[in-house]
Amino acid sequence: MFLMSNKRSDFPRLFLQTVGRPLKEHVELRDHSNFKIGGPADFFFEAESDGELRSAVRSARDGGVPFYIIGGGFNILFDDAGFRGLILRNSARGLALVDPGWRLKAASGTLISELVDFALGTGREGFEFMAGIPGTVGGAVSGNAGAFGQCIGDFLEDAVLLSRRGEEVRVSRDHFEFGYRHSKLKIDHDILLEATFRLRPGDREVIWAKIAGNLAVRTKRHPDPDTAYAGSYFKNPPLVEGKKTAAGYLLEQVGAKELEIGGAAVFPGHCNLLINADNATARDVLALAAELKDRVKAKFGIVLEEEVIFLPSTVSGL
Repeated sequence: MFLMSNKRSDFPRLFLQTVGRPLKEHVELRDHSNFKIGGPADFFFEAESDGELRSAVRSARDGGVPFYIIGGGFNILFDDAGFRGLILRNSARGLALVDPGWRLKAASGTLISELVDFALGTGREGFEFMAGIPGTVGGAVSGNAGAFGQCIGDFLEDAVLLSRRGEEVRVSRDHFEFGYRHSKLKIDHDILLEATFRLRPGDREVIWAKIAGNLAVRTKRHPDPDTAYAGSYFKNPPLVEGKKTAAGYLLEQVGAKELEIGGAAVFPGHCNLLINADNATARDVLALAAELKDRVKAKFGIVLEEEVIFLPSTVSGL
């Protein structure tokens, strides 16, 4: 979500008046990215409640300051030059059961791991496929995150959004126009405040067994948790028959395992994971991604589309 203006000299003071807590200035974004890449943001604030999130967005809009909302710092590549505006980290968390009892309400800053654990603890079946997926509910809904043939959008019932006009609206699942790693939020840039999901009653032992199995598969495919990377870099492309093939398979066929540029490299265990192997810059990652796309297009005639979002230091508005 972006707005542009050069009138920002009073922004920290006005922000404090509106939100009630001060923002930070000149914050290194590499410290807030699992990629460990990114220069300084002019302003940074971590919203710990829905109220702070609403107030921070209103303050940025009123002040004409560009802003971008992040969750857990996954699925994003920050610019080496940082960001000329406000990076707003959404840490507004909360989980509750609502009537009828198989509906689960989650604040948008809730971690996916917390969502999965809550469903397990309350005997709600359906979110086992989400185990091990990093990030927050807001990011997952926006990108319709999924694994093992299922997506979070399959379980969404309704949600509360903060529109670009600053209005809170409740919308149904159909509003999101979910697709593969896509929702309408990526187009209209409304902000998810909370989401309600419908799950099924289940046996805790059976649910845990499915979670454990999925985690075991992910552990084999993914780097050590301390590795700096952003998740799957490219989407799985559609084929003519309407079926999808794994981007990682295509990349392996073009020699991706041996490829590195600067400090960025392809993870040998899964070619669709680009890692920060040695103090990589955003320029290194973008160059590596471009080389991979060129190789796949040359061999297969397929144009890979990025799943990881690159946020440039300056934006021109929407």
